[in-house]
Order: sequence, then C-alpha cells, then structure tokens
Amino acid sequence: MVRQDKRILLLEFFREQENKSASFTFQQAADATGYNPKSVGKYISEKLNGTYIFKSDKGGWVSEGLSQVSNDDFIRLMSQSTSARKLTPNEKMYQKLIKCSLDAFILALEVYNRPSLSNRVEAFTIMMVNAWELFLKAEILDALGSEKVFYKNGRSISISDALPLRLKNNDPVRLNIETLIQLRDQATHLLIPELQPQLSRLFQANVLNYQERYRNQMGNSPLAGQSVGMLSLVLDGPEPEIGVIKECYGDITASEVASFLKQFETNAKEINSDKYSISIEYKLALTKNPSNADLTLSVGYNGQQAVIITQAKDLNTTHPHTTNEAINKINSILGSKKINRHSFQAICYKHKIKQDNNSTHHNFTDIHRYSEAFVTWVVKNITEQKGWLESALECYKNRK
Repeated sequence: MVRQDKRILLLEFFREQENKSASFTFQQAADATGYNPKSVGKYISEKLNGTYIFKSDKGGWVSEGLSQVSNDDFIRLMSQSTSARKLTPNEKMYQKLIKCSLDAFILALEVYNRPSLSNRVEAFTIMMVNAWELFLKAEILDALGSEKVFYKNGRSISISDALPLRLKNNDPVRLNIETLIQLRDQATHLLIPELQPQLSRLFQANVLNYQERYRNQMGNSPLAGQSVGMLSLVLDGPEPEIGVIKECYGDITASEVASFLKQFETNAKEINSDKYSISIEYKLALTKNPSNADLTLSVGYNGQQAVIITQAKDLNTTHPHTTNEAINKINSILGSKKINRHSFQAICYKHKIKQDNNSTHHNFTDIHRYSEAFVTWVVKNITEQKGWLESALECYKNRK
C-alpha cells in the first residue's frame, strides 16, 4: 500500500538528485527527509549500494535507476525487517489490480499505435476503460477497504460506481472517462476511423490523465523504461463529411455521428480543460539544422503547391539508448570496459549533456535516453583526444 512516510521522502530525494545528475551526502539526505545520517547510511549500505546508489570519487553518492521504482516497491525494498512480512489479502489484491490496470493501459497504447488494425479505435476505448476501472478499484481498496469494492456475492463494483468514490461530478477527468464509458457501452458504432481525429483529442487527454494519476499513486511513470512515443495519440484531420458517412454506414449512424460531434464540441467548449479534450495547436520553430525540425514547410513554384511535412519523432529511433545500454554500446565499440556508471556521469557532467532534456545527444521524458550520435561522439573523443576521459573525471571529482 502507498505509505507517505520518510522512506518516500528519501526516495523523492534520490529521484531529484538522479534527475539533476547531482551527488549527495548522507547529511544532505538526512536534512531533506528527517532521518538521522546514520540511518541513511544504513539504508544505502544494506539495501541500495551497488544497485541503485553508487559512491563517487569525491566521497558523495549518486543515484541511478530509482526513477523507475514505484513507491510501494521502494518501501518493500527498504524494509529493515530481517524476515519479509507476508502481504495481507488486501495488499495482494491491490498489487494485482494495479498490475492488471497497467497491463491494460500499455495494451491500449500498443493497439492504438498499430495503424494496420481496422478496429483499433474500438479496442483502445475498451482497454482504456478497463485500465481505469481496475485502477480506481485499487485506489478505493487502498483508501476505503475491500467492503467498498466487493459485494457479499463476490462481485465487484462497476466503473460507474467507482467514479463517484474517487472523482467529483464536475471533474474534467471524470467527465472524460464517462465519455469513453458512453462510447464503449452505448455507441460502439461511433468508433469508426472517420471520427479518429476528433476522438483522438479525447483519447489523448485520457491517456495523460491516467499517466498523471498513476504517478501520483505509485510514484513512478507507468511507461518508465518504455517508448514515450506511444503517448502521442492526437491525429489532426478535417471534420468528417456526414454525407460520406451516410453512404458508408447508413442514415442512422450518420445522424448519430452528427449529434455526437455537436455534443462533443459543446462539451469541450463548456468544460474548457485539456483534461477533458486536448486542443490542437500549431507551433512553428526555426532551427539552423532542418533535420532537427518537427515541422518543415516547402513552397512550390510561384508560391503554388505548398507542401507540409510533419514528422513525429519516436524516441526509440532518435534516442534509443538508456544509460546502461549507452555504456555497453560505448564499451563494445571501444573493445574494452573503459566506461562505467561513474565515468559516464562524469562525461555528462563536464559537457552539460543533461542540462537540455531534448537535445541531439540526450532526452529526458520518462527516463534519461541517449542518441546514437552521443555514443559516436563519446567514442570519437576517447579514441582521438588523449586525456579526454581523465579530464571529465577530474572535473566531476572537483564539482561543488
């Protein structure tokens, strides 16, 4: 279960230092959490040293990987009990609900990101409603107990029963979920490809709402270690032509599509929140290097036939390497284990690699990721510049 105690404060401190690529002392950790410095040292030496916390040359410590560990897992890891406490039935059920919810969430994203599936809009809706239902039940079980989740006959409450227990009537998050429930239960015939541009705005808000709520409950991102490119669902496009829908699907569907679109736009304006429906904005950035642009404009002869090319960047392509993968790739190319976690952080520190969360070399959205260009750059400098790595280590050692 989620416990807001000093161990969570300690985890948040470690995550903060990890995100800043900063070292820390036992005293700094103690000041931030209320622990005694000796207790911090005991936790690190017995539970975390060499796995998530590593000693630096200067005598401080650095954190690696705790941004991917949930609050619950950290609490269990940090338990000072010599014998593992058995989980209660409620705790086991809570863990199962969270896991099944996360599985449904990831499956919904994977299905939606497969354009070859003709029914991906319908499948996404079903899986996301399921993900929310399981997650809300886990929250209720955690906060209110099993009697609020399960009836005496063994059946559990529905998502419609769960929503009022966790979200207020006018909460945009609740209104967004209720719209998806309506589409799933009463209007699956509206889940057609022609409506995808409009529905994607609803879907995008739903996914971001889930991600935020999961992080608040568990402490870590639901997509930690996976491609955040899956989170991008918005598909721009014109409003569907009712005449075309009428021809393809019949009069009844065409009439209901027109009614749904009118109601959806009205709700979006009245609620006026990105937690209900993501609004589409167009931003144009000028860059010196055209290859770094997300949007490219080309003008044809005499201003005619302008071509707009949009390119959605997939981090698995642009920044495919996690920290460990980047280290292994560098050492593989060098033919020796010259780089470890400490020297890797030294390189990043000296050359300010992590100061920009979306650069050619580095990206930080859910976790730190590095590009192939970064790997090539490190290898080139180590092999061609004598003392380059040593200089980075010395700079890292003398940092304040």
